[in-house]
Amino acid sequence: MNRVEKRREELLGKEFETNNCGKCFIIDYKGRHEVTVVFYEPFYILICSLNKLKIGSVRNPLYPSAYGIGFSGVGNYNSHKDERLYDLWRGILRRAYSSEFHKKSPTYKDVTVCEEWWNFQNFAKWCEAQIGYSTVESNGLYYQLDKDILVKGNKVYSPETCCFVPSEVNNLIIFSNSARGEYPVGVTFHKRLKKYAANISLGGVQKHLGYFEEVSEAFNSYKIAKERYIKFVAEKYFGKIGENVYQKLINYSIDTMLMCEVIDEEQT
Repeated sequence: MNRVEKRREELLGKEFETNNCGKCFIIDYKGRHEVTVVFYEPFYILICSLNKLKIGSVRNPLYPSAYGIGFSGVGNYNSHKDERLYDLWRGILRRAYSSEFHKKSPTYKDVTVCEEWWNFQNFAKWCEAQIGYSTVESNGLYYQLDKDILVKGNKVYSPETCCFVPSEVNNLIIFSNSARGEYPVGVTFHKRLKKYAANISLGGVQKHLGYFEEVSEAFNSYKIAKERYIKFVAEKYFGKIGENVYQKLINYSIDTMLMCEVIDEEQT
């Protein structure tokens, strides 16, 4: 029996604890740089060096190391070579599954990531195939990943609901109940005039639309102006955003529930 065979006999079945991926055990040994191990959970077989086993640095690519649910997967993408993709992936998992993040942004408590995207390889491959992923704006920043434009009220990050858009488009459709207070979006009450004011932000610049006797009139003024502005921005980025995104913006309508919710609250 030569030295390698003797060492193989000594090591077969030996269990090792890794730093971050649980336990594994040796099922084959062909030399100190070619050791085959099996991970218990999730089940996975890989070849590594004996030294990496001893220091616990062997990683199971199927182990949910990102917020207890995401895993790096098996493929060409990795956190070092594909840093931007990895940061985007970690970002959506953080928004969906980080309790610390939810303390600061409670509106994300019901948000989830589709099972397909728990695997970083699937997410990265999808991103690179999307219009806008590699586009850089005039401010030097990449287009942003958005989950709200294609599906109203969406709570799931998935290939069917997400897209890449410039920041101007991403900021077009943000309606926060907590931010707008007791009146519908775009509406405030002028105490001295005892009328409702309609205002809209156009590219970060506030524009006054007028004063109205009724909340519904003020909201309707805002709704018309906002929908026109969304169409204007859609035309501005025609050919620079996905056709599905363009069509959604062109046909976008402000939900009247943004007014009705407030009226109902006042009546109860």
